Amino acid sequence: MARGEDVEARAAPAADLRFVAQLNMLHSMATALASLDDVSEIGAAITEELRTILDYHNCRVYVMQDDGWTLLPIAFRGEIFYEYEHETLEELITHVGEGITGWVAEHRTSVLAADARLIPFAVQIPDTEDILESMLAVPMTVGEAVQGVIVLSSLGYGAFDEEDQRLLEVLASHAAIAISNAKLLQAEREAAETSSALLGLSKRLTQLRSVGDILQGAIETVSSLIDAAAVAFHVRDEHTGDFRLARLLTLDPDAIRPWQEIGDVPESIAASVVFDNDEPLVFPREAALSNDQDYLVSKEPREVLIAPVTWEPDGAGTIAVIGHEGEGIFAERELRLIRGVADLTSLALGNARRMSELERFHELVAGLDAAFWEASLPGMVFTFVAGAVRDLLGGDTESWPDDARAWGSHIDERDREEAMAGLQRAIESGVGEALEYRVPSDDESPRWIRDLIHVIRGRGGAPMILRGLMVDITERKAAERALRASERKYSDAFKREREAAQRLRMLDEMKNTFLEAVSHDLRTPLTSILGSALTLERSKLDLPEGEALDMVGRIAANAKKLERLLSDLLDLDRLQRGIVSPKRRATDLEDFVLRAVAEMDTQGRKIELDIQPGSVQIDQAKTERILENLLSNSLRHTPADAKIWVRARPQNDGVLFIVEDDGPGVPAELHEAIFEPFRQAPGSSSVHAPGVGIGLSLVRRFAELHGGNAWAEEREGGGASFHVFLPGS
Repeated sequence: MARGEDVEARAAPAADLRFVAQLNMLHSMATALASLDDVSEIGAAITEELRTILDYHNCRVYVMQDDGWTLLPIAFRGEIFYEYEHETLEELITHVGEGITGWVAEHRTSVLAADARLIPFAVQIPDTEDILESMLAVPMTVGEAVQGVIVLSSLGYGAFDEEDQRLLEVLASHAAIAISNAKLLQAEREAAETSSALLGLSKRLTQLRSVGDILQGAIETVSSLIDAAAVAFHVRDEHTGDFRLARLLTLDPDAIRPWQEIGDVPESIAASVVFDNDEPLVFPREAALSNDQDYLVSKEPREVLIAPVTWEPDGAGTIAVIGHEGEGIFAERELRLIRGVADLTSLALGNARRMSELERFHELVAGLDAAFWEASLPGMVFTFVAGAVRDLLGGDTESWPDDARAWGSHIDERDREEAMAGLQRAIESGVGEALEYRVPSDDESPRWIRDLIHVIRGRGGAPMILRGLMVDITERKAAERALRASERKYSDAFKREREAAQRLRMLDEMKNTFLEAVSHDLRTPLTSILGSALTLERSKLDLPEGEALDMVGRIAANAKKLERLLSDLLDLDRLQRGIVSPKRRATDLEDFVLRAVAEMDTQGRKIELDIQPGSVQIDQAKTERILENLLSNSLRHTPADAKIWVRARPQNDGVLFIVEDDGPGVPAELHEAIFEPFRQAPGSSSVHAPGVGIGLSLVRRFAELHGGNAWAEEREGGGASFHVFLPGS
């Protein structure tokens, strides 16, 4: 045999021995891994067993975390340490897609590198030397799920071959199953531990009545479940709305600020966390509300886990867990734990609040001359009575709950049906009801009770409990009866006195209005007459003819104003006393309106006429006064360029006069008031004209004298529209 053949013959048995050793190792390894239920122990077993059949200087086992992105090294073994003596856990943590390890996890494909430096996606750990080393990285997968990556490295070129790769891939498949099972077992253990801790918290909180004790129990439970630097509980201040630090459990004193230096969390920030989010939140240390704020619990920004807590009726707060240095401290497990603690704390605080209020209420009732009771539904059976029950109701009232006595049996038969109906209304509506009824008493006269009833509903909204407060109102009822008797006796006298007082007030107001208006409207024309007359007297008529005639004209015009004013006042007086009657006669409507408008002083303004011909039965003098007053009213209250219309329409049963303008109009709320004596529409746009606010009053009185009516409307297109209807007979 040639020398080369001898070498080959000797190499074959060595390869066979290696293969047999590897098979034995895999068989032993699979058995060992299947017996382990801790991920860290599985990683340590892999690095230990691999060292017996593969020559490496560094072995790392990475496990995929629950976020599906982070690869955490759980085991490390090596013979040469100086190249990696500065490595830290944070530096070794990698993510899917980062470096060789991340690439293998992302593509679920092994990498065999003779020189790791030549791999384009390789990443060198900072502060380490760029050395020549071979690398073998294999994914641990179960189906499509990646459980982690096994990474081997060795100094020198091409230290691993394809047979090593196949060996490691077979081992990786066993390891993946073992890690998957260990994760499931770990999750079950954590769930059991969580359930046990939450159950313990629930039992503990149900025994607590103080809000402070409940808060302390909550943060202590959180600290036992979650590794943290501190746990804080903030409670909303009912006056300011800010969230104030109520409890603080410090676990890392070097990282946490002193209590007295921690400020309140502003309502604008805390409320958005509590009321806009039902679930816990993780705020990273670079979050805006974690930097340079006086409400920070930690000295430096840290990752914070916050869970909102609310309790009835309006309590609110937060549980804040401050993490240790680093990122990704809180994962899904911590979120589940803090959510459970927050829910239990909310229930405990709500119960404590209700118990405290109930105790205070019972104490209050015990000190009052009143009785407090509770009854169950639907039977309305008394379950609790307290307070001055015996004084109010008499008899053996304390035994009512034991005797299963129902509400209503204590009420006098005369009021029982009505009281039961009122109670049923309260149950159906859910709104409190105040009932008043009589109850039998030891003496002959019944006792009156006022029962304030409140309906307590369950979680589904159905009424569950009735609560009531009974007070004695017998004296009040007696006082009410006496008052009603007194009112009946003196009601007629009071009514007459009130009516007389109202009439006096009205007369006084009319007197003041009349004097104010008459003093103005008498003084103005008199002043003009007196001034013109004195001028003529002093000049002894030695004036130019034009000036003299002008003054005489002024005297005549103002005298007519006075005569008109006095006539209006006299007409109003006669109409009010009923000593005037209409004198109807057949009248040609068109001739009448044309003549009446022509004889009026229209101040040089154009009046548009719209008259339908016909014959009507009217009192011409009084109807002319109606038109004159309506037209004067429009001239007085419209600007000089406003249009005025006078319309007349004969009708089967009378005649309708309409005077309209496109001026400012009359507010709707004054449509009736302007027909009252001495009332004028505000905002006249012209100079004050004769009259004291009785022109429109005379219009209505003259219309009513004919058996008709007068009213005001809004004109279509703007302005005022006055209507007068006079019946034919």
